[in-house]
Amino acid sequence: MIITTTNSIENATVEKYLGVVTTNLVIGTGFFSDFTAQLTDFFGGMSGTYRRQMDDLYQKAYDALSLKAFTMGANAVLGFKIDFDEISGKGVQMFMVSVSGTAVKLKKENLQFNEEDKNRLSVSAESVNVELFKLNWERRAKNLLPQKEELNFIMDHGLWELVPSLYEYFAVPNPMPDSRPIGDCFPIILSLLPYEDAIKFIYDDYPKRKTCVFPLIKENKLFCAKSVLELFNKGYLDLAVELLTTEKRFYSNEDLKYMESIVAYLEHLPDQGQITTVKAGAFSSKMVEMYICPLGHKNDKGIEFCSHGSYPYYCGLNIKGLNKDQMNIVQTFKDKVTVVKNRLKEI
Repeated sequence: MIITTTNSIENATVEKYLGVVTTNLVIGTGFFSDFTAQLTDFFGGMSGTYRRQMDDLYQKAYDALSLKAFTMGANAVLGFKIDFDEISGKGVQMFMVSVSGTAVKLKKENLQFNEEDKNRLSVSAESVNVELFKLNWERRAKNLLPQKEELNFIMDHGLWELVPSLYEYFAVPNPMPDSRPIGDCFPIILSLLPYEDAIKFIYDDYPKRKTCVFPLIKENKLFCAKSVLELFNKGYLDLAVELLTTEKRFYSNEDLKYMESIVAYLEHLPDQGQITTVKAGAFSSKMVEMYICPLGHKNDKGIEFCSHGSYPYYCGLNIKGLNKDQMNIVQTFKDKVTVVKNRLKEI
C-alpha cells in the first residue's frame, strides 16, 4: 500500500479511482496526561516520551487508513490528510484523529519491484495486532461484556465494522452493573460511524428496542426517510410518526423523494375509526350518528379526537388513529418537506 500526501505518484498511472477513504481514531485525554510532566525544561522542546506517543498515534492512523483502503481493493491512497479535533460527551473528554485520502488502484505494471525492494516489504506489528483483535472478537463469548480496554482499541484503530456487534451489548433490555463502559462509549462511537453504515442496523432494530434506539437516532441526526417510510408500510404508525421529529444533517433530492412519499402516505391513511348510526339510547328508537374511535369508544359526531377517559388515560384518537400531538408532528413534517423542496430548488 502506497500512501502519499500528493495527488499523484511519479511514473505511476491510476487505473481506477475507488473513492474517498476516511477513518477516525479516538483517544482519551489521558494520552497526553504526562506531557507537561515530561518536558525537558520550562523552555525546552517536546520530550522523547511525547514524541513517541505522537509517532505511535500517527502510525495507528496510517495503518487504519491503509487497512480500510485495502478492503476497497486499493493499492494506493493519494492526498493523505490528518486532522485533530476535540470531542466530549457525558463528562468524557477525548481527542479525535481524522485521516482521509483518495483510494486508487494503480496499474500493476507501475508497481514492479526488484528483489531488493521485495525484501524491504514489511507489515507493521500494529496491523498484525488489529487483525488478531478482530479474530479474537469473533471468538469471544457473546455474554461477555466488552471491557474499557477493548472499546478503546476499537476507537483507537477505527474498527467501525465491529459497531453492529457492539450495539447488541449496548441495547440489552436489563444492563448489568458492569455495563457502564459500553453505555458511555457507544453513543460516541456511533457518532463517528458514517451515516450509511449507521442506518443499516439501527433502523432494523427500532420496533423491538424503540426506547434504546430513538435517542441514538435523534442525537446523531440519523433520520432516514426511506427507512421511516418502510416502517409506515409495515404498520408501525406510532413509531414512525415519532421518528418524524428527528433530523438529518443534510437533505438530498433522494431524501425529498421519500419524504414526499411519507406525506402522501399520511394524507391517504385509511380510517381506523368510523362514523356510524347507532341508537340514541338503550330504550330509544331514535337513531343518531356517532364517531366510534379506533379503540371502540363512542363520541358525538362532531368530536374530532376521542374524549373518552381522563388524564393520563385519555384516549384522544382521531378517526385515523392519531392524537393531537401526533397531528402536530405530521403538520410540522409537511412544512419541513415544503421548505426542503424550496431550498433544493434554489441550489
